[in-house]
Amino acid sequence: MSNSNFSIEEHFPDMWDAIMHDWLADSSSANPDPDLPVISPKQRSLLRKVTPVGLMGRIVVLETPNKWTKESIEKDLIDPIKHVLKTRLDLSVSLAITSTNGESENRAEAADDSHTRVDAVGDTHEGASQKGSVATADDLSMSQVEELVNKAEQRDGASQAGVSSAAETAEEAARRREHDADELAGQYSATENHIDPNPSPTPTRWTNKETAHRPAPRHTSPHTPSPQPSSSFNDGLDGESLLNKNYTFENFVVGSSNNFAAAACRAVAEAPAKAYNPLFIWGESGLGKTHLLHAIGHYAKELQPNMRVKYVSSEELTNDFINSIANDTRESFKRRYRNLDMLIVDDIQFLQNKESTQEEFFHTFNALHQANKQIVLSSDRPPRQLTTLEDRLRTRFEGGLITDVQTPDLETRIAILTKKAESDNVQLPEDVKVLIASRYEKSIRELDGALIRVTAYCALSHEPLTVETAEIALRDISPADQDVEIVPQHVIEVVANYFNLTTDELVGKGRAKKFVQARQIAMYLCRELTDLSLPKLGSAFGGRDHTTVMYAERRVRESLSENKKVFDQVQELTQKIKSHARD
Repeated sequence: MSNSNFSIEEHFPDMWDAIMHDWLADSSSANPDPDLPVISPKQRSLLRKVTPVGLMGRIVVLETPNKWTKESIEKDLIDPIKHVLKTRLDLSVSLAITSTNGESENRAEAADDSHTRVDAVGDTHEGASQKGSVATADDLSMSQVEELVNKAEQRDGASQAGVSSAAETAEEAARRREHDADELAGQYSATENHIDPNPSPTPTRWTNKETAHRPAPRHTSPHTPSPQPSSSFNDGLDGESLLNKNYTFENFVVGSSNNFAAAACRAVAEAPAKAYNPLFIWGESGLGKTHLLHAIGHYAKELQPNMRVKYVSSEELTNDFINSIANDTRESFKRRYRNLDMLIVDDIQFLQNKESTQEEFFHTFNALHQANKQIVLSSDRPPRQLTTLEDRLRTRFEGGLITDVQTPDLETRIAILTKKAESDNVQLPEDVKVLIASRYEKSIRELDGALIRVTAYCALSHEPLTVETAEIALRDISPADQDVEIVPQHVIEVVANYFNLTTDELVGKGRAKKFVQARQIAMYLCRELTDLSLPKLGSAFGGRDHTTVMYAERRVRESLSENKKVFDQVQELTQKIKSHARD
């Protein structure tokens, strides 16, 4: 199993919660997403009673508090649930529905056995009704189901083993979901793909390393209609290559700061292993390196559809390598990385001080290079400054073309804002563009964050988008604070104190509403106020996967333009964090 699938399995309960909340909110909205099935109030109530047990392979195990709920879901919701999981996670799954032997909601039922019942619901067989499509899942043993159920009980804090404990856990979780879904509907409504800012078809959208894995929210000015929501959790990723479909040459803004790098990337995509091999792109965080890496892969596959391309960050490469050692699958790891036509590795600087991974990558690099396969690398500094990297790796990196990307000039920054506003369906006056572009020069992420604050403030306060309102919205994120060094621990401490939590509770595994909301806001602020990568931030929050950070950021971004309470909390916390960092 690949590292990406492993992370989905590990974090599936959190993903299920987010997806179900999105679906429930969407079904009751005035403009539902056409790609999500519309469900009735009764069906929404049923979904709130479901507890995600886990994902094993292609089997999703769900727990219900009683047989009546289980049977109702099997009758009416199997196909809709599978469709939503396919749309959001790009997974074709079967469902294993379990039930505890509690009383039916509509009638008291005598328990006909003493153990949890498990039916696996697969694809509907030809000529069979949906109800008749319940079958045993041969690839999911009862011991595996029991293992997952036990993990679910431990996760939800069950204090007793057995059916009675499982029933209490499921019913408690169902009540929690029903309460949380109702209260959160006004705060975290689902309107956006967690990866995708839907790019304009016109080629001028600038994206950067930081936003290549980040959602851009829908910004609604008081005078513009809300755009339609995007449909998928994972639509932005292209299968095994892990290329983000939204980051191509067509939506990359070319300016004087990056024109040579963009030209080199096109040349590599058009003639892999013939133009420049390896190609090494370096530059500070947030200037478009990752966008270019994805664009190379897309263009190469467009020209040669059968080309085997893989994009990976160095941290994901390291984790994959560690897993291969732990699982005794080194040969599988070698096949995955050496049987490629193009390997793209982002943030190669994170291989420093990781001697075993460097050793393995050295051999992978040699195998690909000797086989005349293309290698593309990125870093925040040139090879000669990677002082703790092995000399033999540095010399190989220097054997190809080294090019950099620099800070965009004022005209390019204005063009970036123009295209971002267009893609978000926001009418952004020219003087406001000039104000933001003139004030925020360091990176594209600063521009992105400033635009979010301005449009969210105007949408929530029902004020027109003017220079005056922009000044008010931006007063708490003045670039004068950019010399203040902020680390995740600053954010965690301030946010925990603000919400009357301990830092252990904030970064821990608790899934109660008060923990989750505070944790999501803390993750969002870490993305806004630090330059750390997604995997690094996941590690700072209790060793979570980077996808969890992406979820949190997306949901807070969505709420900023819809919920004034969250907007005010983020504004106030931003100031508190900067003050804390100065002390």
